[in-house]
Order: sequence, then structure tokens, then C-alpha cells
Amino acid sequence: MSQEYALSRVKDALEKSGSNRLKAQRLILSWLEKDNTLLLGLVAPHIQGIVTHAVAHVAQTPEKSKEPEKIDLKDQETGEFGNVLLDSLSGKNENTEVFGEKTPRGIPRPCKASKTHVDAINTLAGASRNKAKK
Repeated sequence: MSQEYALSRVKDALEKSGSNRLKAQRLILSWLEKDNTLLLGLVAPHIQGIVTHAVAHVAQTPEKSKEPEKIDLKDQETGEFGNVLLDSLSGKNENTEVFGEKTPRGIPRPCKASKTHVDAINTLAGASRNKAKK
């Protein structure tokens, strides 16, 4: 019932505004201040999403707490993995391949086109040229 009422009020607003959507929106917003049935009718289909958003927003708001502890790692604990990775990405190390330049495995190199393939392409190109001349 309230959704039907809300839709009829939206139609009324569009008629009163001469099908101007912006004016209709402003008119409906002014009506919402006094008409709770209209508000409920417009919001009802979206209420689950509104509530879910509100709960998620409040749950994600971080509480102000003390600063996180800084971890001081020594070189012995980290090993050389990070430095080797950075060197590989930057290309500083001559012995390693530069990131992104290695040919991926499993992708075959393009082969030379066969004679029949070349002939077929030339035939198509010739037919295209002949069509353009006409």
C-alpha cells in the first residue's frame, strides 16, 4: 500500500513539475518532511541495504587506540630474500633476468605462414582492391 502511494506521489510530482525531474525531486523532498507514509514507501525497498551499510560503517570505524608497535627486524631475521627480490625487480643484478623481460613459457613463437595461407591472404586482398576500384 505505501509503495503504491509513494509511486502515485512521484507521478504527481512529475505532473506538477512539467516532467522536470530535478523540480520533481525537490518537490518530493519537501513533501517527505511532512509525510512519513511517503518516506516509508520510498525507502522500504532499500531498507535492508541501508541497515547493512550502517552496521558495516559503524563496525569498521576504528577506535582510537595506542599506536601500533614498530617491529625492528635485524638483517639476520629477514635474510636476503627481500634484497634479492628488489634487485631483480630493478634490474641491478646482472646475473638475474629483468622483471617482465623473460619470455613466458608455454607460448609458442609464431611460425612462418604456409604458402597456402599467404596465397589465401593475397587473394582476399586482391578481391578487396578490385571491389574498391569498381
